[in-house]
Amino acid sequence: MSNELIQFLNPYSKVVELPSISSSVEIKPITTGQMKKILSYEDNDDQFIIEDILDDIINGCVTTKEFNIDTLTIQDRFLLLIEIRKITKGKNYTFNIDCPECKTELINNINLDELEIKPYPDNIDTRVKLTDTLSTHLTFITRGMQKQATDIVRNNKSLNDDQKMIEMATYLYALSITSFDTPAGEITDASLDNKKELLDNLNESIYQSINDWFDKYDYGVDFKYQPFCRFCKWKGKKEDIPLSGFFF
Repeated sequence: MSNELIQFLNPYSKVVELPSISSSVEIKPITTGQMKKILSYEDNDDQFIIEDILDDIINGCVTTKEFNIDTLTIQDRFLLLIEIRKITKGKNYTFNIDCPECKTELINNINLDELEIKPYPDNIDTRVKLTDTLSTHLTFITRGMQKQATDIVRNNKSLNDDQKMIEMATYLYALSITSFDTPAGEITDASLDNKKELLDNLNESIYQSINDWFDKYDYGVDFKYQPFCRFCKWKGKKEDIPLSGFFF
């Protein structure tokens, strides 16, 4: 039996524009029930499980009908997480780090509204030349691709955690390949295994050209900060903002 009281909650909602498809979805704050589920995994450091939890958060907070998280680019997915956090806990995010020089505990406060956002790129050239006779066409990595790559590597007991992450990256690149240009014509039906084998046989400079494509057309929230110690004046390199405690 449904609880008729729920309809009167009328939670605060917000419309978020998804840059990659020039469309929008509506989101609502994280509920107490969702928060309890998140807390039950608070000490879990399994990256695969953490990603599943983040999916649960997004699916539970997006109210737009026919929403499919698998179609989100990883940039759009992260943007949604930022916006969900903002309407749930506010724009200010505080976290602590220890200064590596004087060992003082530093309190950092980040205004999420002030994070730099790289615009969605115009005139994307999907083609990347690999050799004089072979080029590939790429697309942005989606959450669905991440999940497919995860399913392949997470239960491979012959790999340690670091090796799994390396294999994940290669599979993601393989999944992002939409076609090949060859002297014999365009190939659009190459298998995932064949794409993966090709990537494994590229030399470092050619493989870097694929990395460069993703760097060139990257967009979305720049989730980084500049660590600084006001006591000893240590200043570190710009780095990713830690996510531990992000939703708490």
